[in-house]
Amino acid sequence: MNRFPFSKTRPMQIVAGLFLSVVMALAVMWGYGLSDLPTKEEREMKLPGDDLLAGDRTVRIQGAVTIDAPREKVWPYLAQIGQRKAGFYSFGLLERLATFHIYNTFRIVDEWQHLDKGDYVFYHQNGVGSEVQDVAWGEYFTMMSDSRRPSTHQGSIAWKPPFGLKHFAWTWSFVLLDNGDGTTRFINRCDASWAPFGGWRFAAIALALGSPSLFMCREMLRTIKRCAETEYRRPLVDRILGFGAPVATGGRDVK
Repeated sequence: MNRFPFSKTRPMQIVAGLFLSVVMALAVMWGYGLSDLPTKEEREMKLPGDDLLAGDRTVRIQGAVTIDAPREKVWPYLAQIGQRKAGFYSFGLLERLATFHIYNTFRIVDEWQHLDKGDYVFYHQNGVGSEVQDVAWGEYFTMMSDSRRPSTHQGSIAWKPPFGLKHFAWTWSFVLLDNGDGTTRFINRCDASWAPFGGWRFAAIALALGSPSLFMCREMLRTIKRCAETEYRRPLVDRILGFGAPVATGGRDVK
């Protein structure tokens, strides 16, 4: 009797199964990530941060959601974004599985309500992040990371471009538009630039970096919407496993 029936599995079946799993995962990421797109007018709208990579050939991903709350209730959640603060309001468990020590906080923490030009927003504990380029309190802030001009902020690192690229840069802008009826349009826009631009590297970056970015940013939009509209609780899996960053003194819910 063969005690190891798995050993007879054909290698091609294993490869096909892995390939199918990857395709399905990408389909889920892109399907979910593209579920909240800006309108045609919003896509063509000139927004803060659009000129940060002026002269570069860029690719843009963006999302938008309408929040049933005024900008002053949404902004505090944006002001405390970052790995060393409230996290990114996305899939925390997935982020931690990808080695990011991110523990989302879904309450406003007074000690984290500072955001100025030149600040550094950490993504990863190893120093990867973006430097804040411009802030209009309560309206927008923009960030950029560029391997050609690395940040000198303490704790930041100069990110080495992947896939043998000469440079890699990206911007990340968070914009709150007042709809005039007590609601807010939250637009999240990211531009990326690299060289060489085309060929297989374009596909590699779109799949390896674009897919998770779309997926995670879509969840961020949804979570910030819920936080601003009503009190938000940590995901069930985080509560069961005890995950979640402690709320510092002064933490409060915005009602």
